[in-house]
Amino acid sequence: MGLLRQRASKMVHRATVVMVYVHRGLRGSGVARLLFSAVADYARSEGIRQLELSVSAENAAAIAFYRRERFEAVGRIPGGCIRNGREVDDIIMVRRIVD
Repeated sequence: MGLLRQRASKMVHRATVVMVYVHRGLRGSGVARLLFSAVADYARSEGIRQLELSVSAENAAAIAFYRRERFEAVGRIPGGCIRNGREVDDIIMVRRIVD
């Protein structure tokens, strides 16, 4: 799991969560929740107020996880990625992390 902070001064309060992956054998163990907690704590300490991510519209398990982590769907990118030769939409999700 990684975090990419926006660089433009007007957007420096935002960061994108990237490369979220938990090995299949560890899914459901709470590891992803702990990682998100650590990322959110670090982001807050750096003055970041909003986390953003995109997820395949076909990845129901990931979407459900992000919703449990208080991310909200705010948009859709038609054909956001190509999987097995076909276009698949991406869902854009956002979570405010200010207290």
